[in-house]
Amino acid sequence: MNRYRIYGLIIETENTFIQLEKAGADEGDAGNTIFIRQEKCADEVVSAVQKADAMKLKYVISSETSSFFNKGGYYMIRNGKDIIFETKEGYTPSTVSAWLLGYCMAILLYERRTIAIHCSAVAGKDGAFLISGEMGAGKSSLTRKMLERGFGIMADDVAAVRLSDKEGVSDQSGVHDSAAECAYVYPAFPYQKLCRNEVESRNFDMDELIYIDETKDKFLVPVKDKFVSKPQKLQFMIYLLVGETEDVAVQKLSGLNQLMAIRRNVFLHRLTGDWENSREYGELCLKIASKCPVYMIVRPATGNSQDKIADIVENIYRGIEV
Repeated sequence: MNRYRIYGLIIETENTFIQLEKAGADEGDAGNTIFIRQEKCADEVVSAVQKADAMKLKYVISSETSSFFNKGGYYMIRNGKDIIFETKEGYTPSTVSAWLLGYCMAILLYERRTIAIHCSAVAGKDGAFLISGEMGAGKSSLTRKMLERGFGIMADDVAAVRLSDKEGVSDQSGVHDSAAECAYVYPAFPYQKLCRNEVESRNFDMDELIYIDETKDKFLVPVKDKFVSKPQKLQFMIYLLVGETEDVAVQKLSGLNQLMAIRRNVFLHRLTGDWENSREYGELCLKIASKCPVYMIVRPATGNSQDKIADIVENIYRGIEV
Protein backbone atom coordinates (compact mmCIF):
# COMPACT_ATOMS: atom_id res chain seq x y z
CA MET A 1 0.00 0.00 0.00
CA ASN A 2 1.34 3.42 -1.00
CA ARG A 3 0.81 6.49 1.17
CA TYR A 4 1.07 10.05 -0.17
CA ARG A 5 0.35 13.56 1.12
CA ILE A 6 -1.55 16.25 -0.78
CA TYR A 7 -3.76 19.21 0.25
CA GLY A 8 -3.40 18.40 3.95
CA LEU A 9 -4.69 14.87 3.32
CA ILE A 10 -3.09 11.43 3.30
CA ILE A 11 -3.85 9.16 0.34
CA GLU A 12 -3.75 5.39 0.78
CA THR A 13 -3.72 3.53 -2.54
CA GLU A 14 -2.27 0.61 -4.46
CA ASN A 15 -1.59 3.02 -7.33
CA THR A 16 1.60 4.97 -7.94
CA PHE A 17 1.68 8.77 -8.24
CA ILE A 18 5.25 9.72 -9.05
CA GLN A 19 4.69 13.46 -8.54
CA LEU A 20 3.35 13.20 -4.98
CA GLU A 21 5.35 13.30 -1.77
CA LYS A 22 5.39 10.02 0.12
CA ALA A 23 3.85 9.98 3.61
CA GLY A 24 5.22 8.08 6.58
CA ALA A 25 3.37 5.22 8.21
CA ASP A 26 2.63 7.34 11.27
CA GLU A 27 1.28 10.36 9.36
CA GLY A 28 -2.41 11.17 9.22
CA ASP A 29 -5.45 9.95 11.11
CA ALA A 30 -8.95 8.72 10.36
CA GLY A 31 -10.13 12.27 9.73
CA ASN A 32 -7.68 13.23 6.99
CA THR A 33 -6.94 9.86 5.35
CA ILE A 34 -8.60 9.19 1.99
CA PHE A 35 -8.54 6.17 -0.30
CA ILE A 36 -8.10 5.75 -4.06
CA ARG A 37 -9.10 2.30 -5.26
CA GLN A 38 -9.36 0.63 -8.66
CA GLU A 39 -12.42 -1.60 -8.83
CA LYS A 40 -15.51 -2.24 -10.94
CA CYS A 41 -17.81 0.79 -10.84
CA ALA A 42 -18.87 1.48 -14.45
CA ASP A 43 -22.46 0.28 -14.03
CA GLU A 44 -22.92 2.25 -10.81
CA VAL A 45 -21.46 5.41 -12.32
CA VAL A 46 -23.62 5.25 -15.45
CA SER A 47 -26.71 4.48 -13.34
CA ALA A 48 -26.09 7.52 -11.12
CA VAL A 49 -25.59 9.82 -14.11
CA GLN A 50 -28.71 8.42 -15.84
CA LYS A 51 -30.77 8.88 -12.67
CA ALA A 52 -29.74 12.54 -12.63
CA ASP A 53 -30.73 12.84 -16.32
CA ALA A 54 -27.19 13.97 -17.05
CA MET A 55 -25.92 11.56 -19.71
CA LYS A 56 -25.08 14.45 -22.05
CA LEU A 57 -22.98 16.07 -19.33
CA LYS A 58 -21.47 12.73 -18.24
CA TYR A 59 -21.31 13.80 -14.60
CA VAL A 60 -23.36 14.43 -11.47
CA ILE A 61 -21.90 16.30 -8.50
CA SER A 62 -23.25 16.56 -4.96
CA SER A 63 -21.88 17.24 -1.49
CA GLU A 64 -21.97 13.53 -0.60
CA THR A 65 -21.63 11.27 -3.67
CA SER A 66 -20.52 12.24 -7.16
CA SER A 67 -19.94 10.30 -10.39
CA PHE A 68 -18.56 10.97 -13.84
CA PHE A 69 -17.13 9.19 -16.84
CA ASN A 70 -14.87 10.23 -19.71
CA LYS A 71 -12.76 8.69 -22.46
CA GLY A 72 -10.42 7.13 -19.90
CA GLY A 73 -12.77 5.56 -17.40
CA TYR A 74 -15.47 5.74 -14.74
CA TYR A 75 -15.12 7.52 -11.39
CA MET A 76 -17.05 7.67 -8.11
CA ILE A 77 -16.25 10.06 -5.27
CA ARG A 78 -18.00 9.38 -1.95
CA ASN A 79 -18.32 11.34 1.29
CA GLY A 80 -15.04 13.19 0.87
CA LYS A 81 -13.30 9.93 1.66
CA ASP A 82 -13.17 7.53 -1.29
CA ILE A 83 -12.24 7.77 -4.96
CA ILE A 84 -13.14 4.61 -6.87
CA PHE A 85 -12.30 4.22 -10.53
CA GLU A 86 -12.43 1.75 -13.39
CA THR A 87 -10.38 2.30 -16.54
CA LYS A 88 -11.62 1.81 -20.08
CA GLU A 89 -9.84 -0.37 -22.61
CA GLY A 90 -6.49 1.10 -23.60
CA TYR A 91 -6.15 3.12 -20.37
CA THR A 92 -4.24 2.34 -17.18
CA PRO A 93 -4.14 3.86 -13.69
CA SER A 94 -1.11 5.84 -14.84
CA THR A 95 -2.84 7.31 -17.89
CA VAL A 96 -5.90 8.40 -15.87
CA SER A 97 -3.84 9.80 -12.99
CA ALA A 98 -4.37 13.39 -14.19
CA TRP A 99 -8.15 12.91 -13.79
CA LEU A 100 -7.71 11.21 -10.42
CA LEU A 101 -5.61 14.07 -9.04
CA GLY A 102 -7.59 16.69 -10.98
CA TYR A 103 -11.37 16.40 -11.18
CA CYS A 104 -11.69 13.51 -8.71
CA MET A 105 -9.62 15.26 -6.07
CA ALA A 106 -11.37 18.61 -6.66
CA ILE A 107 -14.76 16.93 -6.17
CA LEU A 108 -13.51 15.16 -3.03
CA LEU A 109 -12.30 18.50 -1.66
CA TYR A 110 -15.70 20.04 -2.42
CA GLU A 111 -17.32 17.25 -0.41
CA ARG A 112 -14.97 18.23 2.45
CA ARG A 113 -15.95 21.93 2.38
CA THR A 114 -12.69 22.86 0.66
CA ILE A 115 -12.38 24.80 -2.60
CA ALA A 116 -9.94 23.75 -5.32
CA ILE A 117 -8.78 26.90 -7.13
CA HIS A 118 -7.29 26.72 -10.64
CA CYS A 119 -4.10 28.66 -9.94
CA SER A 120 -0.53 28.58 -8.71
CA ALA A 121 0.08 29.09 -5.00
CA VAL A 122 3.23 30.96 -3.95
CA ALA A 123 4.39 31.56 -0.38
CA GLY A 124 6.73 33.78 1.58
CA LYS A 125 7.40 34.24 5.28
CA ASP A 126 4.11 36.10 5.78
CA GLY A 127 1.77 33.65 4.07
CA ALA A 128 0.65 32.59 0.60
CA PHE A 129 -0.98 34.18 -2.44
CA LEU A 130 -2.64 32.71 -5.52
CA ILE A 131 -1.84 33.43 -9.18
CA SER A 132 -4.87 32.82 -11.39
CA GLY A 133 -6.02 34.06 -14.76
CA GLU A 134 -6.89 33.33 -18.35
CA MET A 135 -5.08 30.71 -20.40
CA GLY A 136 -1.98 32.28 -21.88
CA ALA A 137 -2.03 35.22 -19.47
CA GLY A 138 1.35 34.25 -18.01
CA LYS A 139 0.54 32.40 -14.77
CA SER A 140 3.42 29.92 -15.05
CA SER A 141 5.90 32.60 -16.09
CA LEU A 142 4.92 34.85 -13.18
CA THR A 143 5.14 31.92 -10.77
CA ARG A 144 8.65 31.17 -11.99
CA LYS A 145 9.61 34.85 -11.60
CA MET A 146 8.43 34.82 -7.98
CA LEU A 147 10.46 31.67 -7.29
CA GLU A 148 13.54 33.40 -8.71
CA ARG A 149 12.88 36.23 -6.24
CA GLY A 150 13.04 33.92 -3.23
CA PHE A 151 9.42 32.85 -2.81
CA GLY A 152 8.39 29.22 -2.41
CA ILE A 153 5.77 27.22 -4.29
CA MET A 154 2.83 25.31 -2.80
CA ALA A 155 0.89 24.37 -5.92
CA ASP A 156 1.26 24.90 -9.64
CA ASP A 157 -2.09 24.08 -11.22
CA VAL A 158 -4.61 23.58 -8.42
CA ALA A 159 -4.49 24.92 -4.85
CA ALA A 160 -6.75 23.81 -2.00
CA VAL A 161 -8.24 26.65 0.08
CA ARG A 162 -10.00 25.88 3.33
CA LEU A 163 -11.48 27.98 6.13
CA SER A 164 -10.24 27.30 9.63
CA ASP A 165 -10.21 29.03 12.99
CA LYS A 166 -7.15 27.01 13.98
CA GLU A 167 -3.86 27.94 12.32
CA GLY A 168 -2.93 25.36 9.70
CA VAL A 169 -5.32 22.75 11.11
CA SER A 170 -7.25 20.66 8.61
CA ASP A 171 -10.82 20.72 9.97
CA GLN A 172 -13.81 19.77 7.85
CA SER A 173 -16.31 19.45 10.71
CA GLY A 174 -18.20 22.54 9.57
CA VAL A 175 -18.09 23.96 13.14
CA HIS A 176 -16.06 27.16 13.22
CA ASP A 177 -15.77 30.42 15.09
CA SER A 178 -16.70 32.65 12.15
CA ALA A 179 -15.04 35.73 13.63
CA ALA A 180 -11.73 33.90 14.00
CA GLU A 181 -11.86 32.07 10.66
CA CYS A 182 -9.07 32.56 8.15
CA ALA A 183 -8.50 31.06 4.73
CA TYR A 184 -5.53 28.70 4.48
CA VAL A 185 -3.77 27.28 1.44
CA TYR A 186 -2.78 23.60 1.56
CA PRO A 187 0.18 22.30 -0.49
CA ALA A 188 -0.10 20.08 -3.56
CA PHE A 189 3.17 18.55 -4.79
CA PRO A 190 6.73 19.78 -5.54
CA TYR A 191 6.51 20.06 -9.32
CA GLN A 192 5.62 22.84 -11.74
CA LYS A 193 3.98 22.26 -15.13
CA LEU A 194 5.77 24.06 -17.95
CA CYS A 195 5.41 24.06 -21.74
CA ARG A 196 8.32 22.92 -23.89
CA ASN A 197 9.31 26.45 -24.97
CA GLU A 198 9.54 27.54 -21.31
CA VAL A 199 11.60 24.45 -20.45
CA GLU A 200 13.99 24.99 -23.37
CA SER A 201 14.40 28.71 -22.64
CA ARG A 202 15.56 27.92 -19.09
CA ASN A 203 17.99 25.15 -20.08
CA PHE A 204 16.62 22.52 -17.71
CA ASP A 205 18.18 19.05 -17.57
CA MET A 206 15.61 17.04 -19.55
CA ASP A 207 16.56 13.86 -17.65
CA GLU A 208 15.12 15.38 -14.46
CA LEU A 209 11.75 16.25 -16.02
CA ILE A 210 8.58 14.18 -16.37
CA TYR A 211 6.74 14.40 -19.69
CA ILE A 212 3.01 14.48 -18.91
CA ASP A 213 0.96 15.89 -21.76
CA GLU A 214 1.37 15.00 -25.42
CA THR A 215 -1.53 17.27 -26.41
CA LYS A 216 -0.16 20.43 -24.79
CA ASP A 217 3.50 19.29 -24.82
CA LYS A 218 4.06 19.92 -21.11
CA PHE A 219 6.56 18.71 -18.54
CA LEU A 220 6.62 18.38 -14.77
CA VAL A 221 9.66 20.31 -13.53
CA PRO A 222 10.88 19.50 -9.99
CA VAL A 223 10.87 22.40 -7.52
CA LYS A 224 11.57 20.43 -4.37
CA ASP A 225 14.07 22.96 -3.06
CA LYS A 226 11.38 25.67 -3.33
CA PHE A 227 8.44 23.60 -2.06
CA VAL A 228 6.50 24.84 0.98
CA SER A 229 4.97 21.75 2.59
CA LYS A 230 3.03 23.36 5.45
CA PRO A 231 -0.37 25.15 5.24
CA GLN A 232 -0.10 28.92 4.88
CA LYS A 233 -2.54 31.73 5.58
CA LEU A 234 -3.99 33.11 2.34
CA GLN A 235 -3.11 36.79 1.84
CA PHE A 236 -4.57 37.66 -1.60
CA MET A 237 -5.16 36.45 -5.16
CA ILE A 238 -3.74 37.81 -8.42
CA TYR A 239 -6.08 37.60 -11.43
CA LEU A 240 -4.05 37.92 -14.67
CA LEU A 241 -5.59 39.07 -17.95
CA VAL A 242 -4.33 40.11 -21.38
CA GLY A 243 -5.94 43.29 -22.69
CA GLU A 244 -5.75 46.13 -25.17
CA THR A 245 -3.46 48.27 -23.07
CA GLU A 246 -0.05 49.81 -23.68
CA ASP A 247 1.15 49.26 -20.13
CA VAL A 248 0.46 46.96 -17.19
CA ALA A 249 -2.63 48.03 -15.23
CA VAL A 250 -3.66 46.88 -11.76
CA GLN A 251 -7.02 47.19 -9.98
CA LYS A 252 -8.14 45.91 -6.59
CA LEU A 253 -11.54 44.27 -7.02
CA SER A 254 -14.36 44.58 -4.51
CA GLY A 255 -17.90 43.39 -3.88
CA LEU A 256 -19.45 41.20 -6.54
CA ASN A 257 -16.41 41.49 -8.83
CA GLN A 258 -14.19 40.10 -6.08
CA LEU A 259 -16.57 37.20 -5.42
CA MET A 260 -16.95 36.38 -9.12
CA ALA A 261 -13.18 36.35 -9.63
CA ILE A 262 -12.97 33.64 -6.96
CA ARG A 263 -15.89 31.64 -8.37
CA ARG A 264 -14.65 31.86 -11.97
CA ASN A 265 -11.36 30.28 -10.93
CA VAL A 266 -12.81 27.38 -8.96
CA PHE A 267 -11.41 24.29 -10.68
CA LEU A 268 -14.84 22.63 -10.88
CA HIS A 269 -16.47 25.76 -12.34
CA ARG A 270 -16.27 24.26 -15.83
CA LEU A 271 -18.52 21.39 -14.63
CA THR A 272 -21.61 23.56 -14.33
CA GLY A 273 -24.62 22.24 -12.47
CA ASP A 274 -27.04 22.58 -9.57
CA TRP A 275 -24.19 22.01 -7.11
CA GLU A 276 -22.96 25.57 -7.85
CA ASN A 277 -26.31 26.96 -6.71
CA SER A 278 -26.33 25.24 -3.33
CA ARG A 279 -26.49 27.49 -0.31
CA GLU A 280 -23.54 25.77 1.35
CA TYR A 281 -21.25 26.26 -1.67
CA GLY A 282 -22.35 29.87 -2.13
CA GLU A 283 -21.65 30.71 1.51
CA LEU A 284 -18.26 28.99 1.35
CA CYS A 285 -17.20 31.02 -1.71
CA LEU A 286 -18.49 34.22 -0.09
CA LYS A 287 -16.53 33.58 3.10
CA ILE A 288 -13.33 32.79 1.22
CA ALA A 289 -13.75 35.90 -0.93
CA SER A 290 -14.18 38.00 2.22
CA LYS A 291 -10.81 36.72 3.48
CA CYS A 292 -9.00 37.05 0.14
CA PRO A 293 -8.38 40.44 -1.54
CA VAL A 294 -8.24 40.10 -5.33
CA TYR A 295 -6.00 42.21 -7.57
CA MET A 296 -6.71 42.16 -11.32
CA ILE A 297 -3.59 42.76 -13.40
CA VAL A 298 -4.02 43.41 -17.12
CA ARG A 299 -0.91 43.15 -19.30
CA PRO A 300 -0.34 44.16 -22.93
CA ALA A 301 -0.69 41.44 -25.55
CA THR A 302 2.79 42.23 -26.89
CA GLY A 303 6.14 42.85 -25.27
CA ASN A 304 7.70 41.39 -22.14
CA SER A 305 6.07 42.74 -18.99
CA GLN A 306 7.02 39.86 -16.65
CA ASP A 307 9.42 41.86 -14.49
CA LYS A 308 7.00 44.75 -14.08
CA ILE A 309 4.17 42.41 -13.07
CA ALA A 310 6.48 40.63 -10.62
CA ASP A 311 7.41 44.03 -9.10
CA ILE A 312 3.71 44.84 -8.63
CA VAL A 313 2.97 41.47 -7.02
CA GLU A 314 5.96 41.75 -4.70
CA ASN A 315 4.85 45.24 -3.61
CA ILE A 316 1.33 43.96 -2.88
CA TYR A 317 2.81 41.15 -0.80
CA ARG A 318 4.94 43.59 1.19
CA GLY A 319 2.00 45.92 1.77
CA ILE A 320 3.29 48.67 -0.52
CA GLU A 321 0.51 50.62 -2.25
CA VAL A 322 0.24 49.97 -5.99
